[in-house]
Amino acid sequence: MATKRQITEVLKERFANVAEHGRVLGLALKARADIAVTRRRLRSTLADLGEKVYTCMESGQAGELVNDPLLVSFQERITGLKTELRLQEAGVKEIVEERKKGGEGAEKEKVAEESGDKEKAGKESEDV
Repeated sequence: MATKRQITEVLKERFANVAEHGRVLGLALKARADIAVTRRRLRSTLADLGEKVYTCMESGQAGELVNDPLLVSFQERITGLKTELRLQEAGVKEIVEERKKGGEGAEKEKVAEESGDKEKAGKESEDV
C-alpha cells in the first residue's frame, strides 16, 4: 500500500507532466497562429501585386506582360468575375428595393387590419 508521501509525489509528477504538456501545446498553438497571420499577410500582398499588374494591363502600361498568355488568361478571368460581381450586386440592390416597396404596402395592410379596416388596406396596397 502506498503512503501519503508516495501518493503526493506521484500526483506532483503527473501535474508537472500535465503542465509541461499544456506549455508545449500553448507554444505550438501560438506558432500556428503566427503562421496563419503570416499566410494572410502573404495572400494580401500577393493580391495587391495582382491588382497592380491587372491595373497596368488594363491601362496598357504593362509592356511585355500583355504578351504572356497566362497573364492574359488571368486578366480575362478577373474581368469576367468583376462583371459577374456587378450583376450580383445589382440583383441584391433590386431585391432590397422590391422589399422596401413591398414592405410599405404590407405595413399599411397590417395597420389597417389591426384597426379593422381591411378594405382600406387592400385599396392602399393596390395604389402602391
